[in-house]
Amino acid sequence: MPVIQCHNRAGLDLETKAQLAEEITRDVHEIVKSPNDLISVIFSDLPAESTYRNGQATNETVIFCHIRKGRTDGAIERLLKTISHTYAKFTGLGLDEIEVAAAEYPAVHTMRNGQLLPEPPIV
Repeated sequence: MPVIQCHNRAGLDLETKAQLAEEITRDVHEIVKSPNDLISVIFSDLPAESTYRNGQATNETVIFCHIRKGRTDGAIERLLKTISHTYAKFTGLGLDEIEVAAAEYPAVHTMRNGQLLPEPPIV
């Protein structure tokens, strides 16, 4: 944890995904101070007929940031803005085509390698 899930229209090439994952990992580490080995970036490629807003087909991407509870509102806002801008830079989508949301989980509800994760650093 953090887990960053990018639900995007199918078609991003492997190189773009790799670059995005690297930059998002760097962004998350810098903002919420999680160790790099705890940061996962996942891409879910959706066919064109699977993304709609207001009942209309769209090219939009929705990104969910799952993080341990304990970061400040300011840090979460920076995370959302930074990920939006990073995703736009690598994909060419406009910021109006990217929605980013954060969900927080208590550390006692998160596990990696069979071990509960520690409380996150307060940033």
